[in-house]
Amino acid sequence: MTTKLDENQTVDLKELLMSEVIQSEAMINLLDRKGIISKKELLEEMKRVQASLPKSSK
Repeated sequence: MTTKLDENQTVDLKELLMSEVIQSEAMINLLDRKGIISKKELLEEMKRVQASLPKSSK
């Protein structure tokens, strides 16, 4: 049996996505500022990871 979620405790997809974007951007900025990884290195890694993912069948 399922339980109905309390609407006051749910977050819509747009809010969740924005939270993820803000967290990612903050982390990237900190890593870059501390010299741990450059934004260029991060972009290259993102491209590498994306290329390794299976292609979607659209």
